[in-house]
Amino acid sequence: MKKSVLLAILGVSAGVVSSYGQGFVALDNYSSATSPLITYGPSGGGAVGAGITGSAWHVGLYFADGVSFTLSTDANGTQIPSALDARLVLGTGQGSTAPLVAPGIFTTTQSFQGSSAVAAGVSTFMVIAYNGNDYASSGIRGHSAAFPMTTLVGTSFPPFLGDGMNSFQVNAVPEPSTLALIGLGTGALLFFRRRK
Repeated sequence: MKKSVLLAILGVSAGVVSSYGQGFVALDNYSSATSPLITYGPSGGGAVGAGITGSAWHVGLYFADGVSFTLSTDANGTQIPSALDARLVLGTGQGSTAPLVAPGIFTTTQSFQGSSAVAAGVSTFMVIAYNGNDYASSGIRGHSAAFPMTTLVGTSFPPFLGDGMNSFQVNAVPEPSTLALIGLGTGALLFFRRRK
């Protein structure tokens, strides 16, 4: 009897210890931002340099679990992060999106763990902002550069994502037809230049 009770207690303890092996971060820049980190760009639908505002805006993140690397942004900073690096996956866990509480400032009351769990230690994150239902279909969006950050374990309060990310702007996503026209125009110019 005593042996079975002791084994049960050890089993519960082992489960608790393993659950604290997960890393946590807070998708939040509310306590550390002195100026908006997410602002409107030239084609972002608002005043250039002003913090994005309104209930239609969402802030979320992509992460590379347990991997540390740096990555420069794409030309206009609107590409889907997983297309830039396959290691980046969209965060879908509790607290992986945050509302705006002031222009360009976001906060969440939950801590992000990833779709299952972020590894304790160093992981890489990329913060995104989009106007609409999701990042992929949004006509105006943007993302930060990828940055590594050490996540905490146990019951300690998680580090703020806003302390590690760089500021970035949101811009309109070029339509595929626009890109095609630019390509055709460039090709025509090169063709006629060669003929001369």
